[in-house]
Amino acid sequence: MLQNVRLVTKIMLIMGAAISIFGAVMTYANLEIMHSLIAKAEQNELEAHLKNLTNSIAAESRRAESMSALVASIPLVAEKFNAADRQSLANLFVPGFKKMSKEYGIEQFQFHTPPAISFLRVHKAEKFGDDLSSFRHTVVMTNKEKKPTRGLEGGVAGLGLRGMVPVMHNGSHVGSVEFGMSFGQSFFEAFKAQNGVDASLHVPTNDGFQMVASTLGEKSAIDNAVLNRVLSDGTPLLDHRDIKGVPCAIYVVPVRDFTEKTIGVLEIAMDTSVFKKSLASARNEALVVGALALIFGLILAAFFTRQLVGRLNILVKGINRVAQGDFSQELRLDGKDEIGELAQATREMQQQLRGLAVEVSEHAAAVHTVAQGISGAVEIQAETSSELSWSVVQITSTMEELSASSSQIAEHAGEVADIASKTLENSHTGFDSAQTTLDRIDDINSDNQQSLQEIMALGAKSAQISKVMDIINTIADRTRLIAFNAAIEASSAGEAGKRFAVVAGEIRHLADNVTTSTKEIEANINDIQDSIGRLVATSEKGSASISAGEQAGTFTAKRLDDIVIAAKQANTSARQISLSTQQQKTASQQVLDALREILSASTNTDQSINHLTQISKEMSTLSSKLSETIGHFKV
Repeated sequence: MLQNVRLVTKIMLIMGAAISIFGAVMTYANLEIMHSLIAKAEQNELEAHLKNLTNSIAAESRRAESMSALVASIPLVAEKFNAADRQSLANLFVPGFKKMSKEYGIEQFQFHTPPAISFLRVHKAEKFGDDLSSFRHTVVMTNKEKKPTRGLEGGVAGLGLRGMVPVMHNGSHVGSVEFGMSFGQSFFEAFKAQNGVDASLHVPTNDGFQMVASTLGEKSAIDNAVLNRVLSDGTPLLDHRDIKGVPCAIYVVPVRDFTEKTIGVLEIAMDTSVFKKSLASARNEALVVGALALIFGLILAAFFTRQLVGRLNILVKGINRVAQGDFSQELRLDGKDEIGELAQATREMQQQLRGLAVEVSEHAAAVHTVAQGISGAVEIQAETSSELSWSVVQITSTMEELSASSSQIAEHAGEVADIASKTLENSHTGFDSAQTTLDRIDDINSDNQQSLQEIMALGAKSAQISKVMDIINTIADRTRLIAFNAAIEASSAGEAGKRFAVVAGEIRHLADNVTTSTKEIEANINDIQDSIGRLVATSEKGSASISAGEQAGTFTAKRLDDIVIAAKQANTSARQISLSTQQQKTASQQVLDALREILSASTNTDQSINHLTQISKEMSTLSSKLSETIGHFKV
């Protein structure tokens, strides 16, 4: 799908996608970190509020213990308590209880005798007397161990903060004194006013949980299942709920008494609107920064892509010129990066192709010249061979006539004496014809020797053409090697090297065509050389036949001379004439056979020369095509 998209668009898409993905990942990671930090900050702040609440409980417990210790250290109190003078103790503490309750948050005040019997109890309802309170471990522990005890503990009035100190009189343990501090709605309202957070306290009952005090309203923000889990596991829990339309973080922790026993569950709720706003602001800032980073990254990508694509366009134009066969302009593109290295490789390839084209052009011109020379020589040889064939035909015709004449002479040998004078005249004519035949045979022999020399020269030239073909094959092999290397470079360049690969393919195709053409030329040259060999053999055979014919012609001339002499002596040498005519008939037949062999050899020579002429023309045509192919390259 992307192969038809421009490189600049691809780079922009890739850079935009990379920046978008990176920005999204970074934004998500930052928001997650922000979530984690906010959750940690919320938990830390809630734990700090919990610490403040715990410190407040501890401070109230210490205040109760301090007030109990103050009362227990008064000698009059120890004396009256030892004397079991309840009324005197009541007279001492009941009048000031309201003020202590108002100013110090005292919920109730008691004296206990061992182990845990209420001796005097004073509280907001102004009730006091010997009414027994429920059994409490803090009282038992204080009276038993004679040590101060403080902390949370339940009782008739519910969960409360108490501080107990043993009362001693003259070194004897009398009992204990207790101050119970307010630990209810007023305590949590004061905590909210001081720290700005809501809190509620829940204690388990048979039916679920009872809300002891709360600044969150009448209903708990956390359901009973969560409260039960925290109560049973004893592990704090951080939750987020909307309370009255306000986002809040709620920290649920178990509450323990003075013995570290879990006796209830405490909720601390904090408004998280500020954290939500901070998170929203951070998210918006992250989105804005991401968008700006994307825009800035795309601008940088566009700038560097323009530079890169500009250099690639220069390289593509240079490669297109090479693909079109134009080696005249050198590719100018500097740089040490991959594009610069590709441009350097392209320049080297261009120089090698230029040198190869020049070399192939020169060799093609040489081959064309040699082919034209061979064609001219073959045409001359063909003309000479045609003339030789025509001469042999004429000689053969003449010898056939001579043979016929000799037969007639042999048949009419008895009439020689009667026509001696006419025979003498005919003998002179025969002698002249024989001499002419000898002259024509000499001419044929000379022409045959010249044809043989030209054929040998033609064989030498064909051997030179084979050397030229070897050079052309070497050039073609180097061209294929360069094209192969260029194809490797083009495949390494990816999409940018496709056109370069086309150039390499065309060059390799040209090298293959040249190799094919040279192979055809070599095959034709081999045929020519074979034909030349056969022609040489035939010519040598024809030369031998011509020599034999020449000898026969000389013999015939001699016989004709004898005939002339015999004609002068016709009357006395008839038998000798008859014998001579028989010998002349035999010799004429031999000459005729020799001439027929020469005619056959001449015909074969003419056919070979015609075939050689056709091959030389094909070779000239191939060399012309090679020159035309090389001519497409501009160097």
